[in-house]
Amino acid sequence: MTRLKSGRIQVALHELRTGPGPTLLLLHELWGRGTDLTEAAAAWPGGRVLALDFAGHGASDRARGGTYAPETLACGADAALVEAGRAYVAGFGLGAYVGLLVAGARPDRVPAAYLLPGEGLDGGGSEPDWEMPLETVYENVAEQLAAAGADGSGADPMLRSCARDLRPTDYAVAFAERVPRLLLAEDGGERPDWWRALHDAPRVEAAPAALADGFAQLLRDA
Repeated sequence: MTRLKSGRIQVALHELRTGPGPTLLLLHELWGRGTDLTEAAAAWPGGRVLALDFAGHGASDRARGGTYAPETLACGADAALVEAGRAYVAGFGLGAYVGLLVAGARPDRVPAAYLLPGEGLDGGGSEPDWEMPLETVYENVAEQLAAAGADGSGADPMLRSCARDLRPTDYAVAFAERVPRLLLAEDGGERPDWWRALHDAPRVEAAPAALADGFAQLLRDA
């Protein structure tokens, strides 16, 4: 495991596999950790596989002040890309949205990205819900604090903000338009507005949700 500086904290980067060939950076779902993704690493037909623990997850530090947003998590993914040099990106749930942001911001480092469903994919929608009671925003925080454990070994409960952040469609499309190739894993399941809007961007392809098939399509032009 390598620890990387990301803003005022450090994040953990795990090397799940070594070997020659293209590098893959894996981004986990909300409440997960990079070491959850060993099955995805085994399915990669390329070489090295790296998996990031987002801030507040796994072996990474918690944010000072307890605030999180996909954009701040993308800072950690950007640090991982510096370590990787150049890498394909595959993200699950929240990691899919963060993967979109970092792939669009660093098209010189990310030749293609593969987005898959998982926890935290939806966010809080494309527009504010003005009718949502304040207590709904913080529901179950006490249970999540307990689940985190007295030793702080679990994910930071304040990560709940990443299940409520706004994800405007035009904002998501602006990032998608900069990605050299973007694959969206489709399995017939429901997808949020920001995801569906990406199909109108150039260089976006529907892809299988089966990892081996999706990875083969990701490397098609490698």
